Order: sequence, then structure tokens, then C-alpha cells
Amino acid sequence: MPEQKKTIGDENKSVTVKAEIPKQISVHYIKTSNYRTYYFDGIFGGVTPNGKIYAELFLQRQVTPQVIEQKIKADGDFGDEIQRFGKQGLVREIESGIIMDVSTAKIFRDWLDTKISDFDKLSKKK
Repeated sequence: MPEQKKTIGDENKSVTVKAEIPKQISVHYIKTSNYRTYYFDGIFGGVTPNGKIYAELFLQRQVTPQVIEQKIKADGDFGDEIQRFGKQGLVREIESGIIMDVSTAKIFRDWLDTKISDFDKLSKKK
């Protein structure tokens, strides 16, 4: 970052002073009231028409049946399952999505590569 110049005084008697650029700064991370931690086991996405990268984070699981019919034992406990009603297959619950420019995506990629490398080093020590 170049030095910043600031003029002090009126038009006839002004002095130009060089403002010093700080050598360090404290960056504070503040979580918003909407902050949440998400677990995901898959990602889907692509490139938007305006050149941004988007990703949808999903959790994959079996379909939860709408209805299960079960037998009732003589003692009143549940017996064998008779039949299930509902959708078949898997569900991908999309919990959230992220959109970023390519520059940020590269930073994210590099950050992930570093964390994966750190994990691999720790795993080898065990």
C-alpha cells in the first residue's frame, strides 16, 4: 500500500503531511445471529451466468417413509414391519449455498489444500 498524503491548513498556508500506514492491524471475527455450523457430505454447483462460482452443500440420507404399517404383538409391543409408504431412493437435503468470485474460490481452494495437508501430517504421526 503506498503512503497516504494529507493536506492540513487553508489554501495559502498548507502543509502536506505523510500519513503512516500501520504495520499491523487487529481483525475481529464476529458471528452474526444467523451463524450456524453445518455438516455436509456432498457438494453440487457450477459457474453462474455472471462468472461467479456457486456451491450447494448437502447432506445425503435415506428417504424417511411417510407411513410404516407394523404388526402388533400380543403383549402390545411393535411387531414386524408389514409395509412402507412414501418416496423411494435417497434424499439430498441442501442445507446452504455459497457464491464467490474466482479469486475467492482460489483462496478457498488453497486454504482447503493446506488443511488437508495438515490433516495428512497428523494422521501419519498416529
